[in-house]
Amino acid sequence: MAILVLALSWVEAAKKPGVPIQVTPSPAVAPETLPVYGVPASNALLSVDSPSNIPDYVRYEPYNTFPRELDLWNLEGRRLIQSPPVVTPDKSAFVYTEVMFTPDDRQTFSKLYWVPVTPLPQRPLERLPSEAAQEKPAPPVAFETYAARFDPRKTTRIRKAIADVGFQRVNRFDFRTLTVVDWSYTGNRLLFKERSGTLHLGVRTSNILIYDQARGTVTIYPEVQRIIQHYWAQHGNLPHLEKLSWDIQPLGWEPNSDEGVLLKAWAYDLKEKRFLGVWRYDVSSERTQLLSLTDMAPAVAANGWLPAPVPAPPQAEQKKSLKERIRHPFSYDNSASSPPNALTPKR
Repeated sequence: MAILVLALSWVEAAKKPGVPIQVTPSPAVAPETLPVYGVPASNALLSVDSPSNIPDYVRYEPYNTFPRELDLWNLEGRRLIQSPPVVTPDKSAFVYTEVMFTPDDRQTFSKLYWVPVTPLPQRPLERLPSEAAQEKPAPPVAFETYAARFDPRKTTRIRKAIADVGFQRVNRFDFRTLTVVDWSYTGNRLLFKERSGTLHLGVRTSNILIYDQARGTVTIYPEVQRIIQHYWAQHGNLPHLEKLSWDIQPLGWEPNSDEGVLLKAWAYDLKEKRFLGVWRYDVSSERTQLLSLTDMAPAVAANGWLPAPVPAPPQAEQKKSLKERIRHPFSYDNSASSPPNALTPKR
């Protein structure tokens, strides 16, 4: 009876308005590392039909730990630069961008690709799983396994283009790039950004884009810039905002969210750069909220993974055969008792 009265009182208290709960930011995401070579997991269940019998030999690190930009060093000389792959939270697919440069028109354009992660190669089972578990498995070539599954240059046959900028028309000295920001909490949405400008002059504007994997659509949100521009036109002393260059930097998703996008904004001309605040944009309701007018670091999630091959352990020296161990009676002896390069018989 006392338990029933306590439960009813708790329900009545929950209906009353109270103090809003302060949500603490999620802790930093730790890197995910596989066990050491040759050491099987304690709770691993070996099965003939289970692909988990084969180790992954890949180390996953959080991708969105800081605002990342494309490394476009020597783009004019290399003509093509690929970004590192960013794996989904469930490690089923990854995305990457390509930036291309045409020397004739001095134009830069970019494209975003989605690639499914291929399963690990199956090894033939010559013995029962109970017998194979007692032996140390021979480690495969880790880099070759990683390259076949996560290297953009080796997965061009199964990739799918999601978005592209700059391919529609020829515009000399035009500069457009796409950069991956992060996956959402469930991996259903991908946040990336577009930066456009003029070669060797700088950025003209930037936009945020979201790829919805369930719908298969890519949506651009130019209203974010218009809302920020309207706010400063009403509350600030920034005339002629439409003539300034804009840089909207998406920081990532809110922790445990598929709707809230956090971003920073700047406006600048040839002489001055002005910070326009930290903002939050809700993808579902399409509403923008000002969080801070000072440059601060909000709590941002890190949902995507950055894969890297695990270095292979040093191989033990194999025993030489009897024929290899028998040395020639005359060979070079570089020991301390003999002068260098002295030809002495071996006994």
